[in-house]
Amino acid sequence: MSVPASQVSAATPLQRLVFAATEADLVSARHCADTLGVPLAYLYADNADLAEVILAFGLLPEVEQRRLAAELKQRVSSPAARVRAARSACAKRRTA
Repeated sequence: MSVPASQVSAATPLQRLVFAATEADLVSARHCADTLGVPLAYLYADNADLAEVILAFGLLPEVEQRRLAAELKQRVSSPAARVRAARSACAKRRTA
């Protein structure tokens, strides 16, 4: 799987290293995350801000993670509903 150049240039340096240079598979990505001491999701973050949030979240004790996750869920609409809406919009564009 190749990463488009536009995504590579917008990615964090770690993402560019892991995905553009090596096109790591999931097993390799897990090894890199373990070696770096970061959550696997950190390597897949879409932007630097999200990567920082994932890293900070991963450093919290599990009880705090659950509390914060519940608080965030209350503050935003259902992610599943947004994904369904986006998929529906994409499907409509493809058939139009």
